[in-house]
Amino acid sequence: MLSLRHEPMDDFFQVHNATDYASTESQSFISLPHLRNYTGEAKPTRTDSIITEEMCIRGIDMQGIDWFKETSTRDQYRSQSCKSGDDDFTIENKIKAQETKQVTPNEEYYTFKSSKLNEPCSIGHFQLRNLLWAANKNNIYYVWGDTVRQWSPQRRQSSQVIDLATANRPGSVSLKITSMACAHGVLFAGGFKGECVWKVVQDHCTINTTNESRSMGITNYTDIVKDRKGATLGIVSNNDASIKCINLETAQIEQKLTLPFAANCSSLSPDGRMLCLVGDSTDTLVVDADSGQSILSINEHHDYSFACCWHPDGRTFATGNQDKTTRIYDIRNTSKSVHVLGSNIGAIRSLHYSHDGHYLAAAEPIDFVHIYETEHYESSQVIDMFGDIAGVSFTPEDQSLYIANANEQLG
Repeated sequence: MLSLRHEPMDDFFQVHNATDYASTESQSFISLPHLRNYTGEAKPTRTDSIITEEMCIRGIDMQGIDWFKETSTRDQYRSQSCKSGDDDFTIENKIKAQETKQVTPNEEYYTFKSSKLNEPCSIGHFQLRNLLWAANKNNIYYVWGDTVRQWSPQRRQSSQVIDLATANRPGSVSLKITSMACAHGVLFAGGFKGECVWKVVQDHCTINTTNESRSMGITNYTDIVKDRKGATLGIVSNNDASIKCINLETAQIEQKLTLPFAANCSSLSPDGRMLCLVGDSTDTLVVDADSGQSILSINEHHDYSFACCWHPDGRTFATGNQDKTTRIYDIRNTSKSVHVLGSNIGAIRSLHYSHDGHYLAAAEPIDFVHIYETEHYESSQVIDMFGDIAGVSFTPEDQSLYIANANEQLG
């Protein structure tokens, strides 16, 4: 586990954690900025499962890598990794021709706090990277295999919350987890065949399920929101081209929207009136949250999108795409994106605004997380690590940012 602390101006405090994962078996938490210069006396030991701020100051790598034993330097490994990045694109020429905004990448909004290197997590599908949720500063939820676990930064201990590996009692369900969310006191997970399970966090026994099992119904994204009447809803984006709104109190599907493409992500506007929808299309849709009627359609991306989110101001929203860009839009004029932000090596798989709206976290599939200031989107901090990124999440009070990085060798 690794954490970052936020102290850019006055007394604003923030911590960042990440997990390191390469297969679906193991993952650990990590944070940045990384050090480029290491001293001979600053070698990690086999017992260093936790890398502290003090150890990092002495020169120990935040992921516990002993660069003195490696045949290449960190920069050499980084250069090689960038050459072998995410290349699952069908329109490479258009992607290369995109004009992206020049953003200063060397700000330090978050400073390293600590990392725990042997807290395993996993990824269920290589394109789906929303498997981490910071419910509050003391409860961080993440996926390991077909279980959901909870990490306590205070106690530096983890515990199992839900085991979905085996249906071992009446009414239970087993599924391969592809997406997960935790908010408003509810933990929610979706599976490969459209299954959904959820439980009240404080209820250690009752697990609710809904199962519209379909071979093409992968649950690509889940979110938990309050509707305008105060009911707790689970919004599910499915590979069968549907968006479902499930009342988590009654277990009833209250609304189902059908899209012209597989739905990879959805985001409800802060006022609860609009849904931003992206998927296996270059289109971005905004629809009325109640009726499902189209409000607008945007076609600026060059590949499929897997991430979208609203800024807390309710006017701005962001989309993340396999064309290696994050695009920022103003709902008042969507004829053209306000900003086009480029990635380093791969698709943007996960996007989250901080709750105060000051920052936008954009995660690539491997190695890099970008943290943009949102006043002008002219500067950023780039969190640089090694490993597949399984998720990013700000804590509700914006004091911490957690990143799940799935690399079994480094975890």
